[in-house]
Amino acid sequence: MRRPPRHAHGKHRRKLGKELELFVFDDDVGPGLPMFLPRGAVIADELEKLAKETEFAAGYQRVRTPHIARESLYQKSGHLPYYADSMFPPMELDEVAAERVELEIELNSLAAPMGAACQRASEELNFILPDKFKLSDIVEEIESIGKKVPTYLQEMVNQQNSVLARLNELPSPDHYYLKAMNCPHHHKLFAAVPRSYRDLPLRLAEYGTCYRYEKSGELFGLMRVRSLQMNDAHLYMTPEQFEAEFNAVNEMYLNYFKLFGIDKYLMRFSTHDPSKLGQKFVDEPELWKKTEEMTRNVLKNSGINYVEVPNEAAFYGPKIDVQAWSVIGREFSIATNQVDFAQPRSFDLRYKDRDNIDKIPICIHRAPLGTHERFIGFLIEHYAGNFPLWLSPEQVRILTISDDPKLMDYARSILNELRAHQVRAEIDESSDKINGKIQRAEQMKVHTMFVIGKRDMDADAVSVRVHGKGNLGAKPRVEAIAEILQSIKERRP
Repeated sequence: MRRPPRHAHGKHRRKLGKELELFVFDDDVGPGLPMFLPRGAVIADELEKLAKETEFAAGYQRVRTPHIARESLYQKSGHLPYYADSMFPPMELDEVAAERVELEIELNSLAAPMGAACQRASEELNFILPDKFKLSDIVEEIESIGKKVPTYLQEMVNQQNSVLARLNELPSPDHYYLKAMNCPHHHKLFAAVPRSYRDLPLRLAEYGTCYRYEKSGELFGLMRVRSLQMNDAHLYMTPEQFEAEFNAVNEMYLNYFKLFGIDKYLMRFSTHDPSKLGQKFVDEPELWKKTEEMTRNVLKNSGINYVEVPNEAAFYGPKIDVQAWSVIGREFSIATNQVDFAQPRSFDLRYKDRDNIDKIPICIHRAPLGTHERFIGFLIEHYAGNFPLWLSPEQVRILTISDDPKLMDYARSILNELRAHQVRAEIDESSDKINGKIQRAEQMKVHTMFVIGKRDMDADAVSVRVHGKGNLGAKPRVEAIAEILQSIKERRP
């Protein structure tokens, strides 16, 4: 793995993010809501591309779901009673608000004539009118003294009842929540089509944007945010398929760690606390024991290094949290692998087994790259901004030694060739001297520089310079571009 200079690690993620023009926070947008500038969006796009390719090869299918949902969805999933504090307050949507207001106005307009009618009835029928009363109380009072309710008062009663009946017929206002997690939507997609054991395992993946109400004191740069794009997927399987699927997810993690040069990591196996069943955890003691034992056995059989941590499970089942350490030794929680025995039951998810009997699948929630925000925060520190070529926001910058028209045309032809192959290449067309151009590219941690002079142009070559390695000498243009393309294709470190 290419190591950045030691002193570069002293810079904080936020400072590097600003210097390299990767992301910003803005008070008008709101705390904990990062925005990625073009150079930062490139990293997010590359991570998403990596995940999509990896997951496609592993048999995942991609889905898309909305950013909001009705309250009933999260009541069914169990998130509202167990996770409400981490969700943004609901939005009220009243489809018949105008009609509701009109009826309430009509109801209020009856108050004065109803009061006058009751006063008239009390005088005519000789009973005392209380200071505070309901129309129904007056009707009961009249009937209790054996009198007939006057026509003018009965008409008022009928009028009021008619308005109240129309009000009661109106649908209640809907409450919608910003999506704090993708799983309830994915469960609905599982249930949308009849499923057979032949369809399983079913792996539904989505880079879904979620919103979580982290307390302001808990917000921490990219590592703790309120808007997050999750490398999410939900795997539905039979009990017999559980071990293979759980292991496959863990193997995916390990392959990612190898790609990013993450040498130190630990799996935290989080279990429930029996004393908090029905409060923090779903009240299914036998299912907790069964799924925790299944997960524990898989970890032991696979030989993966892990520690067991009580009272930190998800509310619906045991989970694995992956702790990783950056090059400078800082610890990050970057990925999760969760077992869910509760939500498939809550959503009545079913598949037909070999005997055509309905069975409930086991679900695994997994996010090997966590969220874009947290993982990019980790990578900024891990690489100190010196990203490998495939991940670098600006992969190649072309620097000309002079602004000779023929030299500039040659440089632009190289630029066009690189960009035709989807290489993120730019050209410095400023009138600065070459040392100034190189210094500016180095400051922005551009991975590769093609320095071009008349001699390079005449030889159809480029002088290659790599950030952190210096000048690598002249190479034929065809060879230099081929090396760039091969390095990106292989995602070399």
